[in-house]
Amino acid sequence: MSGGLWFAARGYFQKLRFVKDWSIATLLQAFGWVVMGALRGIIPDWISISAGNSLILLSLVYSNNIIHSMFDRKPMWKSGIFSVLLVFVLLVLHQFSDFSPKYRISLISFAAGIQLILSSNAILAANRKSHLSSRFSAYFYLSCGIFLFLRCLYYTFADVSVSQIAFGKGPIQDITYLFFYVTSVMMTFGFLMMCIDIFIKGQEESEQKYRLLAENTTDVIWVLNFDQQKYLYVSPSVFNITGFTSEEVIHHSLEDSLTPSSLSFIMEVLPMRIQEFKETGERIPFSDEVEQYCKDGSTIWIEANTVFQWNPNGTVNILGVSRNIDKRKKAEIEKDEFYSELQLLNRTKDKFFSIIAHDLKGPIGGMNTFAGMILEDLDTRPLKRTKNDLSILFQSSGEVFILLENLLTWARSQTGEIAFFPEDISLYRSIESSIASASFSIQNKSITLNNFVDPNAMVYADEKMLDTIFRNFISNAIKYSHPGGEIRISSESIGHDIQICIADFGTGITEEIRNNLFRIDAKQSSMPGTLGERGTALGLILCKEFIEKHGGNIRVESEIGKGSQFYFTLPKESSVPIRV
Repeated sequence: MSGGLWFAARGYFQKLRFVKDWSIATLLQAFGWVVMGALRGIIPDWISISAGNSLILLSLVYSNNIIHSMFDRKPMWKSGIFSVLLVFVLLVLHQFSDFSPKYRISLISFAAGIQLILSSNAILAANRKSHLSSRFSAYFYLSCGIFLFLRCLYYTFADVSVSQIAFGKGPIQDITYLFFYVTSVMMTFGFLMMCIDIFIKGQEESEQKYRLLAENTTDVIWVLNFDQQKYLYVSPSVFNITGFTSEEVIHHSLEDSLTPSSLSFIMEVLPMRIQEFKETGERIPFSDEVEQYCKDGSTIWIEANTVFQWNPNGTVNILGVSRNIDKRKKAEIEKDEFYSELQLLNRTKDKFFSIIAHDLKGPIGGMNTFAGMILEDLDTRPLKRTKNDLSILFQSSGEVFILLENLLTWARSQTGEIAFFPEDISLYRSIESSIASASFSIQNKSITLNNFVDPNAMVYADEKMLDTIFRNFISNAIKYSHPGGEIRISSESIGHDIQICIADFGTGITEEIRNNLFRIDAKQSSMPGTLGERGTALGLILCKEFIEKHGGNIRVESEIGKGSQFYFTLPKESSVPIRV
């Protein structure tokens, strides 16, 4: 039995503490019976009886201390070893005295009974404290201890014949041996029951701790079987994050849980991670930020920390802990948006200074030099030449004025200082007004400008913004039209909007310039007009902002050498809400 316990402690009972120690205790008891029984008559009786009984008592002391250690009670090694030594000495002295052999049995029974009762008390105390179910062992130990005390009293005070004394010859000896053998087996059986009971209780407590942890943590603990694409466990804390109960989430798939972009990301990286785990077996932790659906239809950002684990059936489980990072993630997104806006503002500032430094300084400086040249020989200059030069100066000043007006308007629009008051306006009359403002440039290049817009067409727009839009588009079309060319302005009704087209048949726009035409954040490389007119593309950027302010959109079609067509939409009825 000792050998069986020893090997079981290294195999089946590996997780049960103290089994190996108990096997040593039973081995001591076995040695005691061998010395006292098998070696009786071979070695002197005073050695076999004294040493054999002391070894048996030592095994009980060892067992008692094992039980105390099992239940986290203070061991009693000092008193136990002292009692063994004391019994050994008394038994040796008894062998050389004239006292009856029955007192030897009384002494051994008393010492052994004390150890058994102490063990029983430790087990009962542990049962009361931890609500274990190993009462059988306690009552059995108590019964054996009481029996030994009664045996001690009987052999001490009763008149016992030599034939009734144990370890003598006869049937009493056989019965005694059988009793103690059965008792030893039952003690070992009770010990194993206690070990199993403690192990199960520990497992239950661990499971309860993990359950309490899973149920009360703010994070979500979950287990997903990758091969079956099925959740095996989801902690109740998922309700606080998504609004779904754990029972509802158990039946969700990854498609039900994650947004399309997050699902695409996970399905892209997960197979590679699983394959690496299958090849190496390393449990590498991963951390991902994904967007998850909530029960109310909204989404929330979570941080999922995962690790892989093999199943006994060869499939792979994903153990995960999800944490709500929605506020942090949205703050990061908002920060990125602010950063993008800051970059745009910085580029806007650079564009602003670029226009001031180059596009305003250059023309104004040129006008100043040209005016100085006229003044130097004004008295001798022919009138016709002076008139022609003043005409050029007037045209240049007009271009600078338009540029300056666009610059100031754009600057005000960036700071939100431009008021927006849309009203019903005649589209035809607004275009005619802008054509009249550009009459000098039209006449200077002998351009034919045809307004094919329906005279009854109405748009719901801010009058000042609309004037700026048409003034810039018409000025742009004149600039890139050849002398004697044509400009056509037409309109078309599209649902609740009116689409206006301003077409010229001039130089056209390259694809590179066209791609960056309405972007303040891109480097603009405006082409000079057909008569060398300068431009910054700022007017078109301003037009785009004002058109989008009205809820419209803008696009351009162009072909080098054949001209350009600018299309944009405006709402045609005041009952239609403006998409700002």
